[in-house]
Amino acid sequence: MLDTQDKVDSFIKKEFNKELTNFTIVKDKNSYLLFDKFKIVRKRFGYELSSLKITEKYLFNDIKNAVTYCIFENYNHYGQAMRVKDLDRIIADNSFEFELQQKLIKSKPLKEQSIIYFTKLSESQIKKRLAVEELAKLINISRNLLDKKFLSSLN
Repeated sequence: MLDTQDKVDSFIKKEFNKELTNFTIVKDKNSYLLFDKFKIVRKRFGYELSSLKITEKYLFNDIKNAVTYCIFENYNHYGQAMRVKDLDRIIADNSFEFELQQKLIKSKPLKEQSIIYFTKLSESQIKKRLAVEELAKLINISRNLLDKKFLSSLN
């Protein structure tokens, strides 16, 4: 039977561990474990994010984007989490499109085709720049959210 001190110790450990899981980010050899909910593993073409509770998996191009997604998901900011996922995909798509347009320009097309390729190249650059700027804002918001949650847990 547990005496009073053992009960108090057990309660403190349980509550302390519960609070800590809201902030834990653990790096293993090839992966990251976040909030005891998410696992990020480096893959050949990006970072695979999987939930430990459900079978969903997402592929991100940048580890910062995957971590930002996890922070928003963990604190129930689902709209912002989905936006991070969308922006990551937009940036990847635009990077591919940018490379394609550069190859087409280098293939020495007719003058009219060159104008079209340059226009699409410029459009791709603008879309990517806007997505990167919005993503940077979301990353800062997620950092502030994590800081705010951590500070409020200390009180």
